[in-house]
Amino acid sequence: MHDRVYCTPTLRALSYFFVVLCDGEVVHTHVSALLSSLIDAHDGGADAVGEQAPHCYTLKTSTERPATVDVGRDGEPVGSGLELGVAVAWLVWDVNRLAAELSGEHLLFHAGGVEASGVGILVPGASGSGKSTLTAGLVRAGLGYLSDELVALELDAAGSGPDRLVPYPKPITVKSGSFGVLADLTPAFLDGEDDGEWLVPVGDDTGRRVGDPCQPGFVIVPRYDPSAETALVPLTDTEAFFTLALHAVNLLSHGPAGSEAIGRLAAHCASFSLAFSDLDAACKLVLGLVGAGV
Repeated sequence: MHDRVYCTPTLRALSYFFVVLCDGEVVHTHVSALLSSLIDAHDGGADAVGEQAPHCYTLKTSTERPATVDVGRDGEPVGSGLELGVAVAWLVWDVNRLAAELSGEHLLFHAGGVEASGVGILVPGASGSGKSTLTAGLVRAGLGYLSDELVALELDAAGSGPDRLVPYPKPITVKSGSFGVLADLTPAFLDGEDDGEWLVPVGDDTGRRVGDPCQPGFVIVPRYDPSAETALVPLTDTEAFFTLALHAVNLLSHGPAGSEAIGRLAAHCASFSLAFSDLDAACKLVLGLVGAGV
């Protein structure tokens, strides 16, 4: 029987605040390392939770062998008898889902995002387009990580400054098809996660830094094609606008302000499509484009 409960600090996924309670030190150490980048992921950090209590996840480990994990959220059971890797992957998925639902003040994009010397690079794309793989490759090359799944644009409601991208540094999700080209990102802890995806932690302790809030300067629309020649092709402002609108998660809820923000993005950013078959070649092209070197 476990006689101690371990609790993470308050974690922030955009406007969604939460803690994770674990009844074992091994599980707590793994979860804390994976989610530590969310402790202070935005201006104000976790202290900005204010009077609202954070949501609470629980991971309870069985005493049987092999051990399994039961998962709860806010006192309600949501999963039982799971491998640790599966339980943690579900937790990350649920946090991502609720961050998307509850972060209404941001214009959200289904995209990757990185930061290079204070300039944001937005990588919108559907699942399977290579956006997470390209984002991971650019972070590995030294760019700051914003997100690989849900990029948040903070709108300048007062009109006194530019819109900016803000970090939501969830663990990077690497699908099995990219294990080979990102083998150096193999997590130290694998327990069920390696069947279909890895969850790769980010932050100073990992060598994969979290980017700063930044004004967007580039839009790169990836398309992985194993037979394609890796190349960047400029997009018109109109093409960029419709691509960004297609991948905006909550455009309708922002009304005209959302469309105007996408118009500003399309007009301000240098936008390109990127067909690629070679990750290293694709990263080299993007790094050269943004002036980040190799």
